[in-house]
Amino acid sequence: MEQEFQPFEVIDHTADVGIVAYGRDYPELLENAALGMFSLMVDLSTVTPKEQRQVVAETPIPEKEWLLLKWLKELHYLWESEKFIPREVKVTEVTETSVKGLVRGEKLHDGIVLLHHIKAVTHHMFKIEQVGSLLKAQVIFDV
Repeated sequence: MEQEFQPFEVIDHTADVGIVAYGRDYPELLENAALGMFSLMVDLSTVTPKEQRQVVAETPIPEKEWLLLKWLKELHYLWESEKFIPREVKVTEVTETSVKGLVRGEKLHDGIVLLHHIKAVTHHMFKIEQVGSLLKAQVIFDV
């Protein structure tokens, strides 16, 4: 029987904001962490998945924690450079040092409801752990 779970939840942190993301495997954890980050930035129900971008994150350090942080930083850069907001995220390939994925969404416009301005993905209190049959990642963002 497959375990039901929330893909992510928002957590409070002094002067910052964070998420706890979940996944049945590492690719799903990457996807849900990305959606969790963007759900803090905008009301995702106001975003339409009409454009697609490929996102690649690479790190010289073969650790899942570093790769997840790099993935989120690349997605944040997509926001900062293009004002592109993903509504759907699909990881297509993962190695020990890289992740590739496709994101579908649209560029910021007046119909998109903004929530928090995330300045950076931080290493503060960051962790990935196994909880039962799920992977769990905690990420704090500088707002």
